[in-house]
Amino acid sequence: PSVITVHTGTLRPVRVEIPVKSPTPGTVAVLVRPDGGEEVIRASAVTETGLTLAVQTGAAVKLVDNSRPFADTQGHWAADAAAFGSAREIFSGKGENRFAPDETMTRAMLMTGLARLDGVDTAGGSVWYEKGMAWAAANGVSDGSAPNSQITREQLAAMLYRYAGSPAVDGRALPFHDAD
Repeated sequence: PSVITVHTGTLRPVRVEIPVKSPTPGTVAVLVRPDGGEEVIRASAVTETGLTLAVQTGAAVKLVDNSRPFADTQGHWAADAAAFGSAREIFSGKGENRFAPDETMTRAMLMTGLARLDGVDTAGGSVWYEKGMAWAAANGVSDGSAPNSQITREQLAAMLYRYAGSPAVDGRALPFHDAD
């Protein structure tokens, strides 16, 4: 893939869209550093005509299909979501060629995925989720407890809300009969 230098005119990251012919959920932007190192831009998003990402002027990027070939997502309703998350290295699946889309998510999986989305290197540690759990506790996303427990929808919503910075809410009741 060709390296593109983006000129925005500001050192502050600005959201840009780069045209891509037939982008897939696995299409990602990769930042190419001056030393030749590369880093997937996890917050890049696919649009109908390309890829959006936030970069500062002079950023060198290349667009690649970083899809992972998971045998258990072929034809699955969540195939695009699995491709999107794994291509951005937010989630890695559960072993060689297996994403396990029908298995439950644990609190550790979400804490680690959010840490990776936030740019944390989660490799290493005494257990695979140690650094993600530490990040979640340090940033008020979770208390880090019960990492191997299945995450409930309520816990998922609470962690995502805290990750988003606990934005103000308008106080209106949720329109779901089971909101309580």
